[in-house]
Amino acid sequence: MTLFSAQIAALVEAGVRFVVIGGVAAGLHGAGRATYDLDICYDPSDDNRERLAGLLAQWGACLRGVE
Repeated sequence: MTLFSAQIAALVEAGVRFVVIGGVAAGLHGAGRATYDLDICYDPSDDNRERLAGLLAQWGACLRGVE
């Protein structure tokens, strides 16, 4: 979880509404499976998508396989 704490904190600080899913969520519930990515499910409202997109732009994120 420590690996993703900065990203989760940034999402919260940016006001993004989301829940953590996938391996990280399973690990928080005691599963022994390791994961190396952070999966989230976000609120698709316009204002929330704008906040998320702004944060992702700050991180330099880009879509894979898109020219």
